[in-house]
Amino acid sequence: MVVTVELRDSTSNDPRERVAFLGLGTMGGPMARQLLKAGHELHVFDPDASRVADAVALGAHAESTPRAAGEAADVVICMLPHPDVLVEVLLGEEGVLHSDPAPAVVVDMSTSGPLAVRKCGEALADRGISMVDAPVGKGPWAAEKGELTILLGGEEAARSRVEPVLRHVGSTVYHCGPLGSGQAVKLANNLVACANMAVVAEGYALAVQAGADPLVLLEVMPTTSADSWQLRHTLIEKIVAGDLSPMFKLSLAYKDLRLITALADDQGTSVGCADAALALYERAMQAGYGDLDWGAVALVTEPSLAQVSPAELSGS
Repeated sequence: MVVTVELRDSTSNDPRERVAFLGLGTMGGPMARQLLKAGHELHVFDPDASRVADAVALGAHAESTPRAAGEAADVVICMLPHPDVLVEVLLGEEGVLHSDPAPAVVVDMSTSGPLAVRKCGEALADRGISMVDAPVGKGPWAAEKGELTILLGGEEAARSRVEPVLRHVGSTVYHCGPLGSGQAVKLANNLVACANMAVVAEGYALAVQAGADPLVLLEVMPTTSADSWQLRHTLIEKIVAGDLSPMFKLSLAYKDLRLITALADDQGTSVGCADAALALYERAMQAGYGDLDWGAVALVTEPSLAQVSPAELSGS
């Protein structure tokens, strides 16, 4: 399959849309701000009143329910923490499904997995509402700059309708295939990333517990085929430095691994590495490290680190 990569054209005179943005958290908040800067009419919903107030102060319109937000917009964007929340926001009693008038397109930019997205897409289609999935790559720093990577899946007409809007939050758009394919690419990416983080943590613990000088280990590994983004930016720059403030919360990595194994079970795909990584992240969740950076998986492999409380590690 040929993947189409398109770079944002900052000189584009695309039409401004009425957009509803549902979910103003760590990623959603800065994404919403990018849409306001671009001149879109923005309607927002979030259960956290302070987040809504911040968006309103910048020119957004507050809506009391997802249904009301959908009625005020042509394009609805979701950036939510869990697929169960996505289903409730879209299909629940006060969900977008019941908006009258209905929006034209719903975009899920969360990491929800293909199964939840397709379930929602089928229900919305019965109301004449199109749906695309557009999970994102990179992190909050990229969201603040409008430089996210967007993995877009869905029918061509729906993709074309929303792509000009999405270009204000992302610098690169990949066309991944039909509805749910963006989620599939995102989960495959996160399987590799999360499993690599787990094996980096185990490798570090193995050497340290065998009596090796950890400073030598950290100097050697970036110069060999063991090098990785997780090694450099999480183990070396954050964990060893004692900084476990979340760049990517461990609870979100755990959620993604559960979505990966659920998708694999549904498809009959073998994902032994995902299963092993999930077991390690589950131990970290049970230890209370969910709100820390995903690098906190190292705390369950290296006993000297695991004796520090989550509150101390997060600086709270």
